[in-house]
Amino acid sequence: MPSKPPRRPAAKMPVSAIVLAAGTSSRMGQPKPLVPILGKPLLRRVLDTVQQVHPTRIVVVLGSQASEVRRRVEIDGATVVVNPNFAEGMASSLRHGAASLRAGSGPVLVVLGDQPFVCPKTLETLVERYAAGKAKILIPTYEGVRGNPVLLDHGLLAELDGLQGDLGCRAIFPQHAAELVEVPVPDPGILIDVDTPDELAHLEEAVHGEASPGPERLRSLVADRVALHRAGPVRGLSRKGILPDVLALAIQLEREQEPFALATVVSVRPPTSGKPGFKAIIRPNRVVTGWVGGSCTGRVLVAEALRSLEDGVPRLIRLSPEAEDGAERVPGVVSRRLECESGGTMEIYVEPHVPEPSLLIVGEAPVAKAVAALGGFLGFRVTVVAPGARPSDFPDGVQWEPDLERLGRLTTPSTFVVVASTGLYDESALKAILPRAPGYVGLVSSHRRGQAVVAALKTEGISDDLLRPLHNPAGLDIAAREPEEIALSILSEITQARRTARPAAAPVPGTPAVAPSIDPICGMEVEATGPLHTTYRGVVYRFCSDGCLAKFRRTPARYAKV
Repeated sequence: MPSKPPRRPAAKMPVSAIVLAAGTSSRMGQPKPLVPILGKPLLRRVLDTVQQVHPTRIVVVLGSQASEVRRRVEIDGATVVVNPNFAEGMASSLRHGAASLRAGSGPVLVVLGDQPFVCPKTLETLVERYAAGKAKILIPTYEGVRGNPVLLDHGLLAELDGLQGDLGCRAIFPQHAAELVEVPVPDPGILIDVDTPDELAHLEEAVHGEASPGPERLRSLVADRVALHRAGPVRGLSRKGILPDVLALAIQLEREQEPFALATVVSVRPPTSGKPGFKAIIRPNRVVTGWVGGSCTGRVLVAEALRSLEDGVPRLIRLSPEAEDGAERVPGVVSRRLECESGGTMEIYVEPHVPEPSLLIVGEAPVAKAVAALGGFLGFRVTVVAPGARPSDFPDGVQWEPDLERLGRLTTPSTFVVVASTGLYDESALKAILPRAPGYVGLVSSHRRGQAVVAALKTEGISDDLLRPLHNPAGLDIAAREPEEIALSILSEITQARRTARPAAAPVPGTPAVAPSIDPICGMEVEATGPLHTTYRGVVYRFCSDGCLAKFRRTPARYAKV
Protein backbone atom coordinates (compact mmCIF):
# COMPACT_ATOMS: atom_id res chain seq x y z
CA MET A 1 0.00 0.00 0.00
CA PRO A 2 1.51 3.35 -0.98
CA SER A 3 2.18 5.67 1.89
CA LYS A 4 0.13 8.85 2.25
CA PRO A 5 1.93 12.06 1.31
CA PRO A 6 3.00 14.07 4.35
CA ARG A 7 0.68 16.84 5.38
CA ARG A 8 1.96 20.32 4.69
CA PRO A 9 2.31 22.32 7.91
CA ALA A 10 0.18 25.45 8.22
CA ALA A 11 3.24 27.69 8.29
CA LYS A 12 4.16 26.50 4.74
CA MET A 13 0.70 26.88 3.27
CA PRO A 14 0.43 30.23 1.42
CA VAL A 15 -2.65 32.01 2.72
CA SER A 16 -4.05 35.49 2.14
CA ALA A 17 -6.41 37.45 4.37
CA ILE A 18 -9.20 39.93 3.76
CA VAL A 19 -9.96 42.10 6.81
CA LEU A 20 -13.40 43.68 6.49
CA ALA A 21 -13.27 46.92 8.49
CA ALA A 22 -15.58 49.02 6.32
CA GLY A 23 -18.74 49.14 8.44
CA THR A 24 -20.51 52.34 9.42
CA SER A 25 -20.05 53.70 12.92
CA SER A 26 -22.92 56.02 13.81
CA ARG A 27 -23.76 54.07 16.99
CA MET A 28 -20.16 54.13 18.22
CA GLY A 29 -19.59 57.88 17.86
CA GLN A 30 -16.47 57.32 15.70
CA PRO A 31 -15.26 54.97 12.94
CA LYS A 32 -15.52 51.47 14.35
CA PRO A 33 -11.90 50.53 13.46
CA LEU A 34 -10.74 53.33 15.79
CA VAL A 35 -12.82 52.27 18.78
CA PRO A 36 -10.37 51.54 21.64
CA ILE A 37 -10.49 48.00 22.99
CA LEU A 38 -8.44 47.69 26.18
CA GLY A 39 -6.09 50.47 25.11
CA LYS A 40 -5.67 49.56 21.43
CA PRO A 41 -7.74 50.46 18.33
CA LEU A 42 -10.10 47.66 17.32
CA LEU A 43 -8.60 47.30 13.83
CA ARG A 44 -5.07 47.12 15.22
CA ARG A 45 -6.05 44.28 17.55
CA VAL A 46 -7.53 42.34 14.62
CA LEU A 47 -4.45 42.92 12.46
CA ASP A 48 -2.17 41.74 15.27
CA THR A 49 -4.06 38.44 15.30
CA VAL A 50 -3.99 38.00 11.52
CA GLN A 51 -0.28 38.77 11.24
CA GLN A 52 0.59 35.95 13.63
CA VAL A 53 -0.23 33.39 10.91
CA HIS A 54 2.17 35.17 8.50
CA PRO A 55 -0.16 35.51 5.49
CA THR A 56 1.43 36.17 2.11
CA ARG A 57 -0.87 39.15 1.68
CA ILE A 58 -3.33 41.10 3.83
CA VAL A 59 -6.05 43.25 2.27
CA VAL A 60 -7.79 45.71 4.60
CA VAL A 61 -11.11 47.02 3.30
CA LEU A 62 -12.02 50.44 4.71
CA GLY A 63 -15.12 52.55 4.24
CA SER A 64 -16.29 55.32 6.54
CA GLN A 65 -13.61 57.99 7.14
CA ALA A 66 -10.95 55.79 5.60
CA SER A 67 -8.29 58.53 5.57
CA GLU A 68 -8.73 59.12 9.31
CA VAL A 69 -8.43 55.40 10.01
CA ARG A 70 -5.24 55.15 7.93
CA ARG A 71 -3.77 58.13 9.76
CA ARG A 72 -4.43 56.75 13.25
CA VAL A 73 -3.92 53.00 12.78
CA GLU A 74 -0.64 51.46 11.66
CA ILE A 75 -1.46 49.29 8.63
CA ASP A 76 2.06 48.77 7.34
CA GLY A 77 2.52 45.62 5.27
CA ALA A 78 -1.15 45.46 4.23
CA THR A 79 -2.91 46.55 1.06
CA VAL A 80 -5.67 49.06 1.78
CA VAL A 81 -8.79 49.01 -0.37
CA VAL A 82 -11.38 51.75 0.10
CA ASN A 83 -14.97 50.73 -0.56
CA PRO A 84 -17.06 53.82 -1.38
CA ASN A 85 -20.22 51.70 -1.25
CA PHE A 86 -19.66 50.32 2.27
CA ALA A 87 -23.17 51.36 3.35
CA GLU A 88 -24.63 48.71 1.00
CA GLY A 89 -23.52 45.98 3.38
CA MET A 90 -20.77 43.45 4.00
CA ALA A 91 -21.11 41.88 0.56
CA SER A 92 -19.95 45.09 -1.11
CA SER A 93 -16.78 45.22 1.00
CA LEU A 94 -16.13 41.52 0.45
CA ARG A 95 -16.34 41.98 -3.32
CA HIS A 96 -13.78 44.80 -3.21
CA GLY A 97 -11.39 42.77 -1.07
CA ALA A 98 -11.72 39.64 -3.19
CA ALA A 99 -11.12 41.57 -6.42
CA SER A 100 -7.69 42.67 -5.20
CA LEU A 101 -6.70 39.02 -4.56
CA ARG A 102 -8.07 37.53 -7.79
CA ALA A 103 -4.62 37.10 -9.36
CA GLY A 104 -3.19 35.23 -6.36
CA SER A 105 -3.43 31.65 -5.17
CA GLY A 106 -3.92 29.64 -1.99
CA PRO A 107 -6.76 29.84 0.54
CA VAL A 108 -8.14 33.14 1.80
CA LEU A 109 -9.08 34.02 5.38
CA VAL A 110 -12.09 36.33 5.55
CA VAL A 111 -11.74 38.17 8.85
CA LEU A 112 -14.28 40.56 10.37
CA GLY A 113 -12.75 43.81 11.55
CA ASP A 114 -14.88 44.02 14.70
CA GLN A 115 -13.82 40.75 16.38
CA PRO A 116 -11.05 41.67 18.84
CA PHE A 117 -10.59 38.38 20.68
CA VAL A 118 -10.20 35.68 18.02
CA CYS A 119 -7.29 33.46 19.02
CA PRO A 120 -4.41 33.23 16.50
CA LYS A 121 -4.42 29.47 17.08
CA THR A 122 -7.89 29.37 15.52
CA LEU A 123 -6.56 30.82 12.28
CA GLU A 124 -3.71 28.31 12.30
CA THR A 125 -6.17 25.46 12.85
CA LEU A 126 -8.26 26.50 9.85
CA VAL A 127 -5.17 26.61 7.62
CA GLU A 128 -3.97 23.22 8.89
CA ARG A 129 -7.36 21.60 8.21
CA TYR A 130 -7.41 23.10 4.71
CA ALA A 131 -3.96 21.68 3.99
CA ALA A 132 -5.00 18.25 5.24
CA GLY A 133 -8.22 17.83 3.26
CA LYS A 134 -10.29 18.75 0.23
CA ALA A 135 -12.73 21.20 1.80
CA LYS A 136 -13.27 24.52 0.05
CA ILE A 137 -15.00 26.30 2.94
CA LEU A 138 -13.90 25.95 6.57
CA ILE A 139 -15.98 27.48 9.34
CA PRO A 140 -14.86 27.55 13.00
CA THR A 141 -17.39 26.48 15.62
CA TYR A 142 -17.44 26.96 19.37
CA GLU A 143 -19.53 24.39 21.25
CA GLY A 144 -21.46 23.78 18.04
CA VAL A 145 -22.10 27.43 17.12
CA ARG A 146 -20.64 28.74 13.87
CA GLY A 147 -18.46 31.82 14.06
CA ASN A 148 -15.85 33.83 12.15
CA PRO A 149 -13.36 34.10 10.47
CA VAL A 150 -14.01 31.79 7.51
CA LEU A 151 -11.40 30.17 5.24
CA LEU A 152 -12.27 30.01 1.51
CA ASP A 153 -10.61 28.19 -1.33
CA HIS A 154 -9.15 30.74 -3.75
CA GLY A 155 -11.29 29.35 -6.55
CA LEU A 156 -14.45 30.59 -4.80
CA LEU A 157 -13.48 34.27 -4.93
CA ALA A 158 -15.12 34.69 -8.33
CA GLU A 159 -18.46 33.60 -6.84
CA LEU A 160 -18.41 36.59 -4.51
CA ASP A 161 -19.02 39.01 -7.39
CA GLY A 162 -22.77 38.50 -7.31
CA LEU A 163 -23.25 38.94 -3.55
CA GLN A 164 -25.57 41.65 -2.26
CA GLY A 165 -26.60 42.97 1.15
CA ASP A 166 -25.08 42.00 4.50
CA LEU A 167 -24.84 38.20 4.26
CA GLY A 168 -21.21 38.01 3.17
CA CYS A 169 -19.74 34.54 2.59
CA ARG A 170 -22.80 32.80 3.99
CA ALA A 171 -24.63 33.39 0.71
CA ILE A 172 -22.47 30.84 -1.11
CA PHE A 173 -22.55 28.16 1.60
CA PRO A 174 -25.65 26.30 0.29
CA GLN A 175 -24.04 25.78 -3.13
CA HIS A 176 -21.02 24.10 -1.54
CA ALA A 177 -22.55 22.05 1.26
CA ALA A 178 -20.53 18.95 0.30
CA GLU A 179 -17.28 20.94 0.35
CA LEU A 180 -17.95 22.75 3.64
CA VAL A 181 -16.34 21.62 6.88
CA GLU A 182 -17.02 22.86 10.39
CA VAL A 183 -13.88 23.03 12.51
CA PRO A 184 -14.45 22.89 16.30
CA VAL A 185 -12.14 25.25 18.20
CA PRO A 186 -11.90 26.05 21.94
CA ASP A 187 -12.18 29.75 21.13
CA PRO A 188 -15.27 31.76 22.23
CA GLY A 189 -13.71 34.80 20.54
CA ILE A 190 -15.08 33.59 17.17
CA LEU A 191 -18.58 34.52 18.44
CA ILE A 192 -17.72 37.95 19.92
CA ASP A 193 -18.00 41.17 17.94
CA VAL A 194 -18.53 44.81 18.89
CA ASP A 195 -21.46 46.73 17.39
CA THR A 196 -22.69 49.15 20.07
CA PRO A 197 -21.29 51.18 22.98
CA ASP A 198 -23.21 48.92 25.37
CA GLU A 199 -21.61 45.78 23.92
CA LEU A 200 -18.20 47.45 24.27
CA ALA A 201 -18.82 48.41 27.90
CA HIS A 202 -20.14 44.93 28.74
CA LEU A 203 -17.15 43.31 27.05
CA GLU A 204 -14.57 45.42 28.88
CA GLU A 205 -16.29 44.86 32.21
CA ALA A 206 -16.35 41.11 31.64
CA VAL A 207 -12.64 40.81 30.83
CA HIS A 208 -11.58 42.98 33.80
CA GLY A 209 -9.03 44.92 31.79
CA GLU A 210 -7.03 41.88 30.67
CA ALA A 211 -5.30 42.59 27.36
CA SER A 212 -5.49 38.89 26.42
CA PRO A 213 -8.44 37.40 28.34
CA GLY A 214 -8.61 33.62 28.49
CA PRO A 215 -11.40 31.38 27.19
CA GLU A 216 -13.17 31.21 30.56
CA ARG A 217 -13.45 35.01 30.72
CA LEU A 218 -14.76 35.19 27.17
CA ARG A 219 -17.16 32.27 27.50
CA SER A 220 -19.44 34.30 29.78
CA LEU A 221 -20.04 36.69 26.87
CA VAL A 222 -21.34 33.95 24.56
CA ALA A 223 -23.13 31.69 27.06
CA ASP A 224 -26.58 32.84 25.90
CA ARG A 225 -25.83 32.15 22.26
CA VAL A 226 -24.44 28.71 23.06
CA ALA A 227 -27.47 27.92 25.21
CA LEU A 228 -29.88 28.91 22.45
CA HIS A 229 -28.04 26.75 19.94
CA ARG A 230 -28.29 23.74 22.21
CA ALA A 231 -31.93 24.40 23.05
CA GLY A 232 -33.21 24.19 19.46
CA PRO A 233 -36.38 25.78 18.08
CA VAL A 234 -39.51 26.81 19.94
CA ARG A 235 -41.96 23.97 20.26
CA GLY A 236 -45.47 24.43 18.93
CA LEU A 237 -45.04 27.76 17.10
CA SER A 238 -45.94 28.18 13.48
CA ARG A 239 -42.37 29.13 12.49
CA LYS A 240 -40.86 25.97 13.95
CA GLY A 241 -37.17 25.66 13.24
CA ILE A 242 -36.58 29.42 12.98
CA LEU A 243 -37.36 30.85 16.41
CA PRO A 244 -35.13 30.06 19.40
CA ASP A 245 -36.44 28.20 22.41
CA VAL A 246 -37.29 31.18 24.59
CA LEU A 247 -38.13 29.07 27.63
CA ALA A 248 -34.76 27.30 27.43
CA LEU A 249 -33.06 30.69 27.46
CA ALA A 250 -35.20 31.77 30.41
CA ILE A 251 -34.01 28.76 32.39
CA GLN A 252 -30.42 29.52 31.47
CA LEU A 253 -30.72 33.18 32.53
CA GLU A 254 -32.35 32.18 35.82
CA ARG A 255 -29.47 29.80 36.48
CA GLU A 256 -26.90 32.50 35.71
CA GLN A 257 -28.64 35.11 37.88
CA GLU A 258 -29.27 37.47 34.96
CA PRO A 259 -32.40 39.66 34.85
CA PHE A 260 -34.89 39.52 32.00
CA ALA A 261 -38.55 40.07 31.20
CA LEU A 262 -40.66 37.30 29.63
CA ALA A 263 -43.36 38.50 27.23
CA THR A 264 -46.21 36.27 26.04
CA VAL A 265 -48.93 37.15 23.54
CA VAL A 266 -52.23 36.24 25.22
CA SER A 267 -54.79 37.50 22.70
CA VAL A 268 -55.00 39.19 19.29
CA ARG A 269 -57.56 40.75 16.99
CA PRO A 270 -56.34 40.35 13.39
CA PRO A 271 -54.60 41.54 11.39
CA THR A 272 -51.46 41.08 13.50
CA SER A 273 -48.12 39.43 12.83
CA GLY A 274 -47.97 38.04 16.37
CA LYS A 275 -50.15 35.12 17.46
CA PRO A 276 -51.32 33.85 20.88
CA GLY A 277 -48.53 31.94 22.60
CA PHE A 278 -45.68 33.74 20.87
CA LYS A 279 -42.96 34.58 23.38
CA ALA A 280 -39.92 36.81 23.69
CA ILE A 281 -37.26 37.60 26.26
CA ILE A 282 -36.18 41.20 26.74
CA ARG A 283 -32.79 41.88 28.33
CA PRO A 284 -31.76 45.12 30.11
CA ASN A 285 -29.57 46.04 27.13
CA ARG A 286 -32.76 46.08 24.96
CA VAL A 287 -31.84 42.88 23.13
CA VAL A 288 -34.97 40.88 22.26
CA THR A 289 -34.84 37.10 21.76
CA GLY A 290 -37.96 35.59 20.26
CA TRP A 291 -40.87 37.14 18.41
CA VAL A 292 -44.20 38.69 19.44
CA GLY A 293 -44.97 41.12 16.60
CA GLY A 294 -43.82 43.87 14.27
CA SER A 295 -41.58 46.88 14.82
CA CYS A 296 -44.18 49.10 16.53
CA THR A 297 -45.11 46.28 18.90
CA GLY A 298 -41.45 45.63 19.61
CA ARG A 299 -40.71 49.22 20.61
CA VAL A 300 -43.59 49.39 23.06
CA LEU A 301 -42.70 45.98 24.43
CA VAL A 302 -39.06 46.91 25.10
CA ALA A 303 -40.01 50.13 26.87
CA GLU A 304 -42.55 48.44 29.14
CA ALA A 305 -40.30 45.45 29.78
CA LEU A 306 -37.53 47.73 31.01
CA ARG A 307 -40.00 49.49 33.30
CA SER A 308 -41.13 46.15 34.67
CA LEU A 309 -37.50 45.29 35.48
CA GLU A 310 -37.18 48.59 37.33
CA ASP A 311 -40.31 48.30 39.47
CA GLY A 312 -40.58 44.49 39.58
CA VAL A 313 -44.28 44.62 38.65
CA PRO A 314 -45.79 42.49 35.83
CA ARG A 315 -48.22 44.14 33.43
CA LEU A 316 -50.61 43.45 30.59
CA ILE A 317 -49.91 45.61 27.53
CA ARG A 318 -52.87 46.35 25.28
CA LEU A 319 -51.86 47.67 21.84
CA SER A 320 -54.63 49.02 19.66
CA PRO A 321 -55.24 51.70 17.00
CA GLU A 322 -58.34 52.74 18.91
CA ALA A 323 -58.04 55.93 20.93
CA GLU A 324 -57.73 55.30 24.64
CA ASP A 325 -58.07 58.91 25.77
CA GLY A 326 -60.53 59.13 28.63
CA ALA A 327 -60.71 55.38 29.07
CA GLU A 328 -60.85 54.09 32.63
CA ARG A 329 -57.41 53.08 33.86
CA VAL A 330 -57.19 49.47 35.04
CA PRO A 331 -54.42 48.60 37.52
CA GLY A 332 -51.79 46.42 35.91
CA VAL A 333 -52.92 47.18 32.35
CA VAL A 334 -50.98 49.49 30.03
CA SER A 335 -52.92 50.71 26.99
CA ARG A 336 -50.98 52.18 24.08
CA ARG A 337 -52.33 53.50 20.84
CA LEU A 338 -50.68 52.24 17.65
CA GLU A 339 -50.45 54.35 14.52
CA CYS A 340 -49.45 51.37 12.37
CA GLU A 341 -51.40 50.66 9.20
CA SER A 342 -52.15 47.05 10.13
CA GLY A 343 -55.02 48.04 12.42
CA GLY A 344 -54.86 44.97 14.64
CA THR A 345 -54.98 44.68 18.44
CA MET A 346 -52.72 42.63 20.70
CA GLU A 347 -52.51 41.92 24.41
CA ILE A 348 -49.09 40.91 25.77
CA TYR A 349 -48.33 39.82 29.32
CA VAL A 350 -44.91 40.97 30.55
CA GLU A 351 -43.41 39.27 33.60
CA PRO A 352 -40.13 40.52 35.12
CA HIS A 353 -37.56 38.03 36.37
CA VAL A 354 -34.84 39.51 38.55
CA PRO A 355 -32.00 37.68 40.31
CA GLU A 356 -32.15 36.75 43.95
CA PRO A 357 -30.95 39.65 46.10
CA SER A 358 -27.26 39.49 46.89
CA LEU A 359 -26.08 39.38 50.50
CA LEU A 360 -22.35 39.93 51.04
CA ILE A 361 -20.96 39.11 54.49
CA VAL A 362 -17.45 40.01 55.61
CA GLY A 363 -16.00 38.03 58.51
CA GLU A 364 -16.22 34.66 60.23
CA ALA A 365 -17.61 35.69 63.63
CA PRO A 366 -20.65 33.82 65.04
CA VAL A 367 -22.86 36.72 63.96
CA ALA A 368 -21.54 36.41 60.39
CA LYS A 369 -22.38 32.70 60.32
CA ALA A 370 -25.85 33.33 61.72
CA VAL A 371 -26.53 36.07 59.13
CA ALA A 372 -25.39 33.68 56.37
CA ALA A 373 -27.75 30.94 57.56
CA LEU A 374 -30.77 33.23 57.96
CA GLY A 375 -30.02 35.07 54.68
CA GLY A 376 -30.11 31.83 52.74
CA PHE A 377 -33.42 30.91 54.38
CA LEU A 378 -34.87 34.28 53.28
CA GLY A 379 -33.87 33.70 49.67
CA PHE A 380 -30.71 35.78 49.43
CA ARG A 381 -27.76 34.73 47.32
CA VAL A 382 -25.13 34.69 50.07
CA THR A 383 -21.40 35.25 49.65
CA VAL A 384 -18.98 35.28 52.61
CA VAL A 385 -15.53 36.88 52.41
CA ALA A 386 -13.49 35.45 55.28
CA PRO A 387 -9.73 34.94 54.82
CA GLY A 388 -9.33 32.80 57.92
CA ALA A 389 -12.33 30.53 57.43
CA ARG A 390 -13.15 27.40 55.46
CA PRO A 391 -16.18 26.68 53.25
CA SER A 392 -17.32 24.04 55.74
CA ASP A 393 -17.69 26.75 58.41
CA PHE A 394 -20.82 28.06 56.67
CA PRO A 395 -24.20 26.58 55.65
CA ASP A 396 -24.67 24.74 52.36
CA GLY A 397 -25.27 27.02 49.39
CA VAL A 398 -23.10 29.85 50.71
CA GLN A 399 -20.32 30.98 48.39
CA TRP A 400 -17.00 31.44 50.17
CA GLU A 401 -14.25 33.82 49.08
CA PRO A 402 -10.92 34.01 51.00
CA ASP A 403 -9.54 37.09 49.22
CA LEU A 404 -10.40 40.54 50.64
CA GLU A 405 -9.22 42.14 47.41
CA ARG A 406 -12.29 40.67 45.70
CA LEU A 407 -14.67 42.81 47.79
CA GLY A 408 -14.85 45.63 45.26
CA ARG A 409 -15.84 43.30 42.43
CA LEU A 410 -18.40 41.50 44.58
CA THR A 411 -20.18 44.73 45.54
CA THR A 412 -22.80 46.41 43.35
CA PRO A 413 -25.45 49.08 44.00
CA SER A 414 -27.98 46.28 44.60
CA THR A 415 -25.83 44.35 47.10
CA PHE A 416 -26.67 44.23 50.80
CA VAL A 417 -23.46 44.13 52.83
CA VAL A 418 -22.81 43.09 56.45
CA VAL A 419 -19.31 43.65 57.88
CA ALA A 420 -18.81 41.44 60.92
CA SER A 421 -15.05 40.89 61.21
CA THR A 422 -14.96 41.88 64.93
CA GLY A 423 -12.46 44.61 64.18
CA LEU A 424 -9.97 42.47 62.24
CA TYR A 425 -10.43 44.22 58.89
CA ASP A 426 -13.47 46.50 59.27
CA GLU A 427 -11.72 49.57 57.85
CA SER A 428 -10.08 47.70 54.95
CA ALA A 429 -13.35 46.04 54.00
CA LEU A 430 -15.40 49.24 54.15
CA LYS A 431 -12.77 51.17 52.22
CA ALA A 432 -13.20 48.68 49.34
CA ILE A 433 -16.98 48.39 49.63
CA LEU A 434 -18.28 51.95 50.15
CA PRO A 435 -16.99 53.43 46.84
CA ARG A 436 -19.10 50.82 45.04
CA ALA A 437 -22.22 52.55 46.44
CA PRO A 438 -24.12 49.54 47.84
CA GLY A 439 -27.72 50.11 48.86
CA TYR A 440 -27.10 48.95 52.42
CA VAL A 441 -23.99 48.42 54.57
CA GLY A 442 -24.24 47.25 58.16
CA LEU A 443 -21.27 47.30 60.54
CA VAL A 444 -21.52 44.84 63.44
CA SER A 445 -19.78 46.68 66.26
CA SER A 446 -20.47 48.88 69.24
CA HIS A 447 -21.50 52.46 68.59
CA ARG A 448 -18.17 53.70 69.95
CA ARG A 449 -16.14 51.31 67.83
CA GLY A 450 -18.21 52.34 64.81
CA GLN A 451 -17.41 56.01 65.37
CA ALA A 452 -13.70 55.18 65.40
CA VAL A 453 -14.04 53.24 62.15
CA VAL A 454 -15.87 56.16 60.50
CA ALA A 455 -13.19 58.60 61.65
CA ALA A 456 -10.47 56.36 60.22
CA LEU A 457 -12.30 56.07 56.90
CA LYS A 458 -12.63 59.85 56.61
CA THR A 459 -8.88 60.24 57.05
CA GLU A 460 -8.54 57.79 54.13
CA GLY A 461 -10.63 60.07 51.91
CA ILE A 462 -14.05 58.37 52.22
CA SER A 463 -16.62 61.18 51.90
CA ASP A 464 -19.84 61.66 53.85
CA ASP A 465 -21.81 60.78 50.71
CA LEU A 466 -20.09 57.40 50.50
CA LEU A 467 -20.64 56.82 54.22
CA ARG A 468 -24.38 57.48 53.99
CA PRO A 469 -25.43 53.81 53.43
CA LEU A 470 -23.47 52.71 56.52
CA HIS A 471 -25.63 51.50 59.44
CA ASN A 472 -23.86 51.28 62.80
CA PRO A 473 -24.62 49.38 64.85
CA ALA A 474 -26.21 47.15 62.21
CA GLY A 475 -29.77 45.93 62.81
CA LEU A 476 -33.04 47.14 64.25
CA ASP A 477 -33.24 47.65 68.00
CA ILE A 478 -35.04 44.53 69.21
CA ALA A 479 -32.91 44.12 72.36
CA ALA A 480 -30.99 41.29 70.67
CA ARG A 481 -28.21 39.55 72.62
CA GLU A 482 -27.38 36.17 71.06
CA PRO A 483 -25.74 35.89 67.61
CA GLU A 484 -28.92 34.45 66.11
CA GLU A 485 -30.99 37.31 67.55
CA ILE A 486 -28.51 39.90 66.24
CA ALA A 487 -28.68 38.22 62.84
CA LEU A 488 -32.48 38.49 62.98
CA SER A 489 -32.26 42.22 63.74
CA ILE A 490 -29.81 42.77 60.84
CA LEU A 491 -31.91 40.84 58.32
CA SER A 492 -34.98 42.75 59.52
CA GLU A 493 -33.23 46.03 58.78
CA ILE A 494 -32.10 44.75 55.39
CA THR A 495 -35.65 43.62 54.59
CA GLN A 496 -36.94 47.05 55.55
CA ALA A 497 -34.36 48.74 53.29
CA ARG A 498 -35.07 46.36 50.45
CA ARG A 499 -38.85 46.77 50.52
CA THR A 500 -39.05 50.53 51.09
CA ALA A 501 -36.38 51.90 48.76
CA ARG A 502 -35.34 51.25 45.16
CA PRO A 503 -31.71 50.32 44.47
CA ALA A 504 -29.34 53.21 43.95
CA ALA A 505 -28.79 52.04 40.38
CA ALA A 506 -30.23 49.52 37.97
CA PRO A 507 -29.30 46.01 39.14
CA VAL A 508 -27.99 44.92 35.77
CA PRO A 509 -25.23 46.00 33.40
CA GLY A 510 -25.72 46.93 29.79
CA THR A 511 -28.63 49.40 30.08
CA PRO A 512 -28.17 52.09 27.44
CA ALA A 513 -26.83 55.35 28.85
CA VAL A 514 -28.61 57.45 26.21
CA ALA A 515 -32.33 57.91 26.78
CA PRO A 516 -34.52 57.07 23.78
CA SER A 517 -36.39 59.74 21.84
CA ILE A 518 -40.18 59.90 21.69
CA ASP A 519 -41.99 59.65 18.37
CA PRO A 520 -44.25 62.77 18.30
CA ILE A 521 -46.91 60.95 16.28
CA CYS A 522 -47.50 57.74 18.24
CA GLY A 523 -45.60 58.43 21.46
CA MET A 524 -43.37 55.39 21.09
CA GLU A 525 -39.80 55.31 22.31
CA VAL A 526 -37.28 55.41 19.47
CA GLU A 527 -33.53 54.91 19.67
CA ALA A 528 -31.74 58.25 19.80
CA THR A 529 -29.56 57.07 16.92
CA GLY A 530 -32.46 55.85 14.79
CA PRO A 531 -32.26 56.58 11.03
CA LEU A 532 -35.78 58.04 10.66
CA HIS A 533 -35.68 61.70 11.65
CA THR A 534 -36.33 65.22 10.44
CA THR A 535 -35.62 68.73 11.67
CA TYR A 536 -38.36 71.32 12.13
CA ARG A 537 -37.62 74.81 13.41
CA GLY A 538 -34.24 73.72 14.73
CA VAL A 539 -35.56 70.69 16.65
CA VAL A 540 -34.73 67.10 15.61
CA TYR A 541 -37.69 64.70 15.71
CA ARG A 542 -37.24 60.91 15.44
CA PHE A 543 -39.81 58.36 14.33
CA CYS A 544 -40.56 54.67 14.67
CA SER A 545 -41.65 54.16 11.05
CA ASP A 546 -41.89 55.79 7.64
CA GLY A 547 -45.62 56.23 8.22
CA CYS A 548 -45.14 58.40 11.30
CA LEU A 549 -42.41 60.41 9.56
CA ALA A 550 -44.66 61.07 6.55
CA LYS A 551 -47.56 62.11 8.79
CA PHE A 552 -45.35 64.59 10.62
CA ARG A 553 -44.03 66.09 7.40
CA ARG A 554 -47.57 66.71 6.14
CA THR A 555 -48.55 68.84 9.16
CA PRO A 556 -45.45 69.43 11.31
CA ALA A 557 -46.93 72.34 13.25
CA ARG A 558 -49.61 70.02 14.64
CA TYR A 559 -47.12 67.67 16.28
CA ALA A 560 -44.08 69.87 16.92
CA LYS A 561 -43.04 70.82 20.42
CA VAL A 562 -44.35 74.19 21.50
